[in-house]
Amino acid sequence: MNYWLIALPREDMEHCIKVGTFGAHRKHAIGNVQKGDKVACYITKESKIIALGEATSSYYMDDKKIFKADGTFPDRFDFHALPLGKENEIDFKTMVDDLQFITNKFYWTVYLRNGIAKISRDDWELINRRAKQLAHA
Repeated sequence: MNYWLIALPREDMEHCIKVGTFGAHRKHAIGNVQKGDKVACYITKESKIIALGEATSSYYMDDKKIFKADGTFPDRFDFHALPLGKENEIDFKTMVDDLQFITNKFYWTVYLRNGIAKISRDDWELINRRAKQLAHA
């Protein structure tokens, strides 16, 4: 099993969660996603994780227009994610120093610019712990 952080602006991410599909123009970035992999949904500009879930399909190609943004984003996988709720969204900046996949903490945003990043199991567990802490606060 792999763990992924997908990154989009809020409106696009909320749409992807609603339709249950994430797409990109870069097979090399999402070509390794497999059904059952875990997914964290990150909002660019706001630096927040707003939902957690898992891939419900492996990587595939499809040019049907289903996204709000211009383009078809043919490299895709389907997923199901549960929103954390506005009051429980995770402030990503507070976690940067503890995340293993970000090795250069000063330039942490570079790790999210492809729209998807593979993260470690430890990173996934850290994100999950933070989500549970916020839900019980």
